[in-house]
Amino acid sequence: MRHLSKLIAVAFLIILYGFTVPNSISYQEREELAKDFKFEKSILYKPEGIIPMDIHEVHPQYKKIDAWVSVVGAAVNVTDFDGDNLPNDIIHVDPRYNTVSVFPANGTGERYKPFQLSPKTLPYNPASMPPSGTLANDFNEDGKMDILVNYLGRSPIIFYQTENGFTEAELNPTIEKWFTTTSTIADFDGNGHDDIFIGNYFPDNSKLYEKGATDKNQVMQHSMSRGDNGATNRIFLWAGIKNGKAVFKESKDWLQGLGFPYDWTLAVAAADLNGDMLPDIYIANDFAPDKLLLNKSTNGKLSFQELKGPKGFFSIRSSVLGRDSFKGMGVDFGDINGDGLLDIYVSNIADDYALHESHFAFINTGDTESFTKGIAPFVNQSESLGLSRSSWGWEARLGDFNNDGVPEAIQGTGFRKGKTNRWPELQELATGHDEFLANPENWPKINQGDDISGRAHIPFFVKHKSGKYYDISANIDVDDIQVTRGIATADFEHDGKLDFVASSQWEDSRMYHNKSESKNNFLGLKLILSLDSNNHKVLIDPKQKLKAKYAIGAKVTAYTVGGKKIVSFVDGGNGHTGKRSSEIHFGLGKAAANQIDNIEISWRQSDGTVALTKVKLDAGWHTVALPY
Repeated sequence: MRHLSKLIAVAFLIILYGFTVPNSISYQEREELAKDFKFEKSILYKPEGIIPMDIHEVHPQYKKIDAWVSVVGAAVNVTDFDGDNLPNDIIHVDPRYNTVSVFPANGTGERYKPFQLSPKTLPYNPASMPPSGTLANDFNEDGKMDILVNYLGRSPIIFYQTENGFTEAELNPTIEKWFTTTSTIADFDGNGHDDIFIGNYFPDNSKLYEKGATDKNQVMQHSMSRGDNGATNRIFLWAGIKNGKAVFKESKDWLQGLGFPYDWTLAVAAADLNGDMLPDIYIANDFAPDKLLLNKSTNGKLSFQELKGPKGFFSIRSSVLGRDSFKGMGVDFGDINGDGLLDIYVSNIADDYALHESHFAFINTGDTESFTKGIAPFVNQSESLGLSRSSWGWEARLGDFNNDGVPEAIQGTGFRKGKTNRWPELQELATGHDEFLANPENWPKINQGDDISGRAHIPFFVKHKSGKYYDISANIDVDDIQVTRGIATADFEHDGKLDFVASSQWEDSRMYHNKSESKNNFLGLKLILSLDSNNHKVLIDPKQKLKAKYAIGAKVTAYTVGGKKIVSFVDGGNGHTGKRSSEIHFGLGKAAANQIDNIEISWRQSDGTVALTKVKLDAGWHTVALPY
């Protein structure tokens, strides 16, 4: 009997292990899941005449771990840059060249020559300030697409498109040393104009890529699970237009009362979760809990309340929203389970080796009263959905690639590709004393040639009839071994088939052109705000070319004849460093083209007023111009 308790404990662990081992399906079932998916792969444009790199030169204190601190920067953005009414232009940040390149998507015609965006009138050193991501938006509301560029080592720059090229402007009035790893656009204060969230990583004023620095003040995170010695995240509010450029003013007190000023942030997403037309914010943090902020702003004054998920008797703390100890890397909003509510898909470090963390699929319970109680009505179901594991995750992206009405889930994955496996050293470091971490000189060597989760591929999760997702990337030939970061989706040619682009770190990036033979129907919406003050009507598929901008944050609820509710919104740049096109795409399955009962669209006008309209549209792509 003295061994009975031990035997019971062992049996209990075996049972738990059984729950954590992913169920498998047969080869035939995988092929059945794969039949609707087909992608044509191609390599993205690469600048000519520049010698590629595969690591950054760093501050002497970081020399021991130069490969570790050289793993971010690859980014991709898909938008309509040239104004041809198609999201067929790519903005690509390639760390090998420290470049921001703008070019037509592969196979969409040579409409203009590829070019690089680099500051000409503002202080800039690509070696110590490498670019790390972009946002595309009409910031000055003149009908032309502008581009904001983030950097690792300086505050962002906005490149305003003109008839003769670009003019440059600082986002922040003065240049500051920030290490920006993510950003997004939304109308946070509800005044009807687009604001900007800047997510930063290393502490402000660090000298990460200054190889000649002599100070000894550089730091790493001081915890693997409660790191709060990182950077300040910032929100810039639109405050008008001056001399043809937007004026943005930083909100200095938006963090008031929240108690977390210094995060190591890698991804951010904004969307209205409680129906008040104010975008709430999910911040995915490395080395610390992620954060969900309920937007309670009034009269242009920012105010947020942190929400945390409910704690149940059987809840695992690390799987509760806002209480986790995992490493948030990517985030996306979408309706995973088809109940007409936005859920949250989050990437963490979920390689089979070592740390054994998991990704999150926070499913919306629909309990709207929870918002008023400071509780996030979301429960993690990644394990039961089959979305808990893949590799070292980065971008998390949802999209319906076969138009069956059920979203697929894809991810950027991998850390550093090399020959010498450094996972054992990393595991030892991760289980050591937290404060030991803060000094980079205490870290094990992680240099050029070392490998940590380098044998990764983009997982392509498809939902099985059992309700569980399975990675069928090998069945559809998208399982190339590559280390990827940002993923952007768009329907490049408006054929109804969602394409995607993945940016890779220190290697070629790829475009995946959707060649699916599925006959499923779809609804595509390009929602724009008319900048013509004389236009006070909703225009459906206008024949004339309008001076307009994307209706960032506009919400759409579509109802099918069968009663199904479908929801989405115009995304302003959510995620890690991949930015999907600011269009809305719904898969409708086998429904006939006229099976959409009605569509409700809500948006904010230029004075902050919330407007609502109902339209009747058949399947296919439509442009809807909304009065602004």
